[in-house]
Amino acid sequence: MYQFYRNIVQFLFIVLLLVPCTFFAQSGQTKVSSIDFSGNSFFSSRELLGFIASRPGTVYSPPQFELDLRNIIKNYQDNGYTDCRVSRTNAEYNFDSSGVTIDVKIEEGPQVLIGEINISGNKLFSTEQIQKNIDTKTGEVLNSITLNADMTELLNMYEKKGYTFASVSITDIDQYETGGSQKLKINIKIDENDRIKIDNIKVEGNTETKENVIVREIALGEDNSISKENLIEIRRRLENLGYFESVEQPKILKYQNSTVLLIRVKEGNTNTFDGILGYIPPTQSDDKGYFTGLVNLSIRNLFGTGRKVEARFKKEIKTTQELELEYLEPWILGYPLNMNFAFLQRIEDSSYTKRNLSLKTDAMVSKKITLSAIFNFERVIPNTTDNIFTLFDSRVLGAGAEIKYDSRDYVYNPYSGLLYKTSYSVGQKKIYNTASFPNLDIPGDFTVQKGAMDIDFYYSFFKRQSSLIGLHGIEIRSPRFEAADLYRLGGNSTVRGYREGQFLASRAAWGNLEIRYSLTRRSFAAIFYDAGYYLKPADDLYNIPSQEGFIYGYGLGVRIETALGMFGVSYALGKGDSILEGKIHFGLINDF
Repeated sequence: MYQFYRNIVQFLFIVLLLVPCTFFAQSGQTKVSSIDFSGNSFFSSRELLGFIASRPGTVYSPPQFELDLRNIIKNYQDNGYTDCRVSRTNAEYNFDSSGVTIDVKIEEGPQVLIGEINISGNKLFSTEQIQKNIDTKTGEVLNSITLNADMTELLNMYEKKGYTFASVSITDIDQYETGGSQKLKINIKIDENDRIKIDNIKVEGNTETKENVIVREIALGEDNSISKENLIEIRRRLENLGYFESVEQPKILKYQNSTVLLIRVKEGNTNTFDGILGYIPPTQSDDKGYFTGLVNLSIRNLFGTGRKVEARFKKEIKTTQELELEYLEPWILGYPLNMNFAFLQRIEDSSYTKRNLSLKTDAMVSKKITLSAIFNFERVIPNTTDNIFTLFDSRVLGAGAEIKYDSRDYVYNPYSGLLYKTSYSVGQKKIYNTASFPNLDIPGDFTVQKGAMDIDFYYSFFKRQSSLIGLHGIEIRSPRFEAADLYRLGGNSTVRGYREGQFLASRAAWGNLEIRYSLTRRSFAAIFYDAGYYLKPADDLYNIPSQEGFIYGYGLGVRIETALGMFGVSYALGKGDSILEGKIHFGLINDF
C-alpha cells in the first residue's frame, strides 16, 4: 500500500514539473530581447533595425534572422558598399530560453562609387548625348534600378529615330583601384542595327476607301523609315479621318529581304443624315402653328476618295431660315493641301437676305499643325424698306488666315489632347445705297476686322471618363455695325440653355466644362456647365445704347449608338430658368 501511494506522489511530482515546461514550450516562445550592432557607421543602429523583421519583442526565428542579415547587406551594397559583410553574430538566451539577446558585428568596407562609364557601338548619338540622357553618373553610387531604367531610355531614344531593332546591354561591371580607392567601371554596348525601311505598304479591309487615300495619310521618315512613334501616329491619323469603324495597330512584317507595313481597317458608315424637327403651336386664335428644325446631310468619303460634301438647312422661326453647302477637295495634285468651298444663305425674318461665298485652303505643315488661307465674299440684300431700322445694301470682300493645332487622340470622343484654333480676317465693306439716305452720315466704304480663338482641352482622370474644358472668344471691329455683321451667341454650339443665336454681339467670350462617361468608343453621357459674356455696341444713329451681359447654362446630355444610328439628347437650363423652362435638343444621325 505504501508503495502505491509513493508511486502516485512521484507521478504528481513529474506532472508538476512537465506542465510548466509544456506551457513555456507552447506559449512562451523565444522572443528577441535586443539586437546590438557594432562596426556600423554609414547606417545608424535605428536605420538597420528598420531593414529587418526580427525586432525586439518579435518571436525569434533563425531562418528569418538569416534573411534579415542578407537584407542589411543588400542595403549596404545598394549604397556602394560592395564588400560589406557580417563578420560575427552571437545569440545569448536567458535562463528559461524565453528571450534572446543578439550581437551583430558589421564590416562595412570602403564605399565604391562609379569611376567610368564606357559606351561602345554608338554612331547615331554621341557619347556625350547618351551620358546626358541617363541618370547613372560617374562619382555616384551604382543603383541597379536606375541603371535598368537608363537602358530602357536609350532604347526609346533609338526607337524614336527609327532604330526599332537596336539593342542595349551591359557587358560587365568591373571594380578597379585608382588613387588608393576602389571604383566601378560600367561597360555599355549598343548594337544599333539597321533602321527599319518600309519596302511595301499593304492595306487590308478597305472595301470602299481607295488604298492611295490611306497611304497618303501615312507619314514615313526619310528613306521610308519608320519608328514606334510613327506607328502610333499612323493609327491616330487614320481613326480621325472618320472613314473607319476601327483601325488596328499597324504591324511590321519581314518577308525574306522585304519589310512590309501591314494596316488593317474596318470600313464605317461615312454618310450621315441628321434630322431635328420641332413644332411651334399657334399663340393666338387667328395664327397658325409652324414647324422648325434642322436637316444636315454629310458625305465624308465620296466614292472612297476622301472628298467631302455637306448640306445643312435650318429653320429657327417661321420667317428665318438658313441654307449651307460645303465641298472639300483633299490633297490637291498629291500634296498635303486641301481646298474647301462653302456657300451660306440666311433669310432673316423679312429684313434681309445674307449670302456668303468662301474659299479656304488648308496646308498641313506637320502631323498636328495646319495653316489656312481664307477668302470670302459676303452680300447683304435688304428685303424691304419698311423696317424700323434701316438695313443697307452692301458687300464685303475679305481675306484672312487661320492656324490650327490638333493633338486629340480620337475626334469623336477624345480622352486626351488639345484642339486649338485662332483666326484673323480683314475685309472691305462697301454700301451701295448710301445716296438713298441723304440725311444719314453713312460711310460708303470702310474696313471690317474679325479675330477669333478656340481652345478645347481633353483629359481623362480614370478609365472611361473624360473631361472637356473649352475657352472661346471672338471680336469684330468696324466703324458701323448692322445686325448681319454681328456674331450670334447662344444655343447648342456656344452656351446651352438659350435659343440659337439669341444674343447679337461684336465681342463675345464663352467657356464650356463637360464631365463625360463613355458608354462606347463613340457614345457618352455628360453633365455640363456653360458660361458666356457678350457686348453689343451702341448704335448712335438710332440712339440705342450698348448692351452687355453675362449668361450661363447647365444641364446633362447623352449620345448613344442605336440600331438606327447615333441618337443624342440634352436638357439645359439657362440663367434664371426653373426646372421646367429648360431647352431640349434631340438629334438622330442615321448612317446609310
